[in-house]
Amino acid sequence: MFRYLRSRIGSSYEIKDSEQKDVVSCKKISTYGFPQRVSCFALSKSFGFLAIGTRDGRLQIYTPNCSQINIQIEFPIISVYFLDSSKTIIIRCNDLTKTKFALFKFFFYKIVNNELKLIKDYDPIPNEIYNTSQSFKCCKCLNENESSALLLGTSFGNIYTIWASPSTFNFSFNFQNTALSKVEELKTQQNRSITDISINSLNENKIVLLFNNFIIIVFDNAKNVVLNKIVVSCAITSICNDSSFQSFFCSFSNGFYFDFNLTDDNSEIILKPKSYFEGTNFTRMSKILISKNESFEQFVIFSGGVPDDLECQNPICIFCGDNSLILNFDSEIINFEIFEEEGVAKALFVLCQDELVAIDLKDSLWRMFSLPYLYPIHSSPVTCVLAISDISEQILSLFEQISVEKKNSSKIFSSNKWPLEQFGGEQITSKSVDQDSFLIITGHDNGNVCVWKANDLNFNLLLVCNTAKEFEGYQSEEENHQKNEENNKNIRHIPPIRKGGIFDPFSDDHRLCIQKIYFDSKSGTFAVGGQAGQLMVFETLWKRTSPANQLLLIDMTSGNNTENLKASESAIQPRNSPLDYEHGFCLYNNVIAQFKPPIPVTAISWNFNLGVLAAGNEFGYAVCSIRERKLLLIKTLMSSQDVLQISNKDSALSRFKSVKKSIRQSFRRKKQTAEQILENGGIISAQQNRHRQEREITQRSRNPNALDGETPNSLIKILNFETCILSPFNTHQEVYLFVGTQGGAVLIHLIRPDACVNTERCQLIKEIRLRHHAPIAAIELLHNQPNSRLLIFSEEQIRSFTMPNLKSFTFKYRLTAIEGSRIRKATTVLLNNESKKTPNSEKFLAVTTNRGEIFFISPTNPKCLHKISFVQPNNTIGIFSTAITRSGQIFYLNPCGSEFIRLGSHLTSGTDTECNIVETGMGCNGTTNGLECNGKNRGDLGFLSTRSSILR
Repeated sequence: MFRYLRSRIGSSYEIKDSEQKDVVSCKKISTYGFPQRVSCFALSKSFGFLAIGTRDGRLQIYTPNCSQINIQIEFPIISVYFLDSSKTIIIRCNDLTKTKFALFKFFFYKIVNNELKLIKDYDPIPNEIYNTSQSFKCCKCLNENESSALLLGTSFGNIYTIWASPSTFNFSFNFQNTALSKVEELKTQQNRSITDISINSLNENKIVLLFNNFIIIVFDNAKNVVLNKIVVSCAITSICNDSSFQSFFCSFSNGFYFDFNLTDDNSEIILKPKSYFEGTNFTRMSKILISKNESFEQFVIFSGGVPDDLECQNPICIFCGDNSLILNFDSEIINFEIFEEEGVAKALFVLCQDELVAIDLKDSLWRMFSLPYLYPIHSSPVTCVLAISDISEQILSLFEQISVEKKNSSKIFSSNKWPLEQFGGEQITSKSVDQDSFLIITGHDNGNVCVWKANDLNFNLLLVCNTAKEFEGYQSEEENHQKNEENNKNIRHIPPIRKGGIFDPFSDDHRLCIQKIYFDSKSGTFAVGGQAGQLMVFETLWKRTSPANQLLLIDMTSGNNTENLKASESAIQPRNSPLDYEHGFCLYNNVIAQFKPPIPVTAISWNFNLGVLAAGNEFGYAVCSIRERKLLLIKTLMSSQDVLQISNKDSALSRFKSVKKSIRQSFRRKKQTAEQILENGGIISAQQNRHRQEREITQRSRNPNALDGETPNSLIKILNFETCILSPFNTHQEVYLFVGTQGGAVLIHLIRPDACVNTERCQLIKEIRLRHHAPIAAIELLHNQPNSRLLIFSEEQIRSFTMPNLKSFTFKYRLTAIEGSRIRKATTVLLNNESKKTPNSEKFLAVTTNRGEIFFISPTNPKCLHKISFVQPNNTIGIFSTAITRSGQIFYLNPCGSEFIRLGSHLTSGTDTECNIVETGMGCNGTTNGLECNGKNRGDLGFLSTRSSILR
């Protein structure tokens, strides 16, 4: 207690200004993936830009060279427009600050000096527009000629024009001063609201106006003449015309559409609703677009408009000549546009709630483009994340070569180039950036393992390893497409139905879920552990045929009476037939190790040089040789009685029991009255007990009961293969396996190679038990120090031991007792000093906590501590997905799991560095996640008591 008070109050441990060293600062570098809460997108046909806006006021602009620019606005973004003639970007937002009628606010940004510099322009709309009761109902961008403009239709029937060059706001025409005021249907104020506008590219004075979604007027502005009038009984959802303005299309809310040719006389147009399908009941057709291909055949593309009995939730129909296709998306469609080149349709861009899809309209099969950005990371929910910075150039080059070959031979993605890569306008360059590449490896709920390449410019998907193909019942996507097309042939007058995009939040079998991944950066191999206890190792290959897989059973109940064993989970049956592998990953040595009972893998490690795999679960851990296809060690840390009871329990997973228990307790709290009666008769009101939101401080259970939902001490948290010297009699390094458990124990095994004469390949040489019994969060070895040390990170403390004798060292830090946080992960990082000209780097211990904090601690002196808060404590997805590279790069997912945020940490000179990082995205509940990074040199923390731990 005295040492704790002295470290908090006394000044004996404070560092003087002259002794201050460099401090750690953190800054946001970029974001990767698909933004959440998207609302709109826009394409620039002249410069190849793609912009996407969100309801959080965030705008992302992507250039043809895949560089990214972010703009943050305080209002929700409704739509974005590119005025190509003046390189102007107009952003339309919701604004209720001026009057209750002015719903729109416009922001102008320009691209100048042929660089990607966005300069905020002025708002040209005069104040008298906001002061009146009229409001803007529609916006239409005109980019056909050299003079680009934005047309605004109001609720009074007036049209305003914003010209791009120069930026002026003009009053195009007044409804009362035109022939429109004489139209009988427009004499009431309710019908004057302009909901859509279409301009003739050949004659700008000839426009088509849609009033109140029921009245179409073809108006000649120069002659002040109403050419045609159409009044419908069903609401019109959209209007469009072809490039020559000869044919005109309208879509209805009842699923029909009609087309007509524009004439100069006042002849009446006969309305004939049409549909590409038979029947009378169709879904709502929200939008329709028309274009043409190179053979001058007409493209008709619309969303909705399919029969009600057709099982398509979010369809887009494509018709061109004799070809037709229905794309069914698993996510809600927000908008879609046709990207044209010289009047010919080149690609169809579809923005959904959870992904962006680009369809190659020049491809004969209308396949998708492989996205260079905005890839939906959450196409299947992410379950684990790894960040690798020390990848060799040889392995990275191999991954890139295989990725190119796989894309060229893909049957799902088009082999044509990205349509925005070669645009017809002026080349816009961006500033050179650091091209240091990282590998991000993600495990997903559907059994996929994705390998991503990330740098300062872009975030590309290199390879995908589908572990589901190693088991029985797997069907490839090509086989599913063929079956769907065969089933659709039996339905008359229905085009082929194909899945649109890759977003699929549901898994066919939850047992395929990837729980743990270990990647070997030197060999390019990786090991995975699944939900049903399956263990696999994968390696890269070009192409080959593999025989049937062999099963290596790891029986964690061996030696016990297993006659009455009834596990609720069943293992997945490995495939028993040969498989033709394409370019990518294949199963190493055709071996699948399987835990019995089949419960989730909690830790995994892989040593490529020895071909040895180690894995752990709730019962214990096992070591097996994948190269020799045999078991080396099975260590069950749970009693035989508990093993049988947990295995026979109807819910086999401890954490699922905990979830059920917490939900049950939540309902019980709901049923409690506002007053609680004490044992002595006293009463505590709910108002007095409201501040008691923290977890009750209780002593950690020495023998937790797994049947009651408590995590058993036998659960394996950490498995590491390390090459070091742990014997004072040896002079050469050997391979050791470090095992960390939930109960605060560290077990060390010596792993001998297969050529060793000794029969015991995995010998237990040391066991360390921490007295506070906290779960082991990480194990790190510090080499090339004055004394090599073993660092053990539990959830509460950091302990160190000298090597090779493994004696307790004075370096110790009680993080939970001082900071109130629990350690989640820990690793050693090497940070560079950017403020100094000469390269200077320093090693730190990077520790992440359950409150969204990162502590950078000096490995030699715990007084040198830097604390950075990078996410809010309630952002559980960001905390659980945090991954730190050896170079100090921090990656974590946004609250919806669709986007990676990358932070860079480095050393700066000074005594106090403030670094504010604002996360522009909003959480799933609509709350803004404001992130604040404060890197301070914590000089008030001295050494704590160095009471030695129990060594056994």
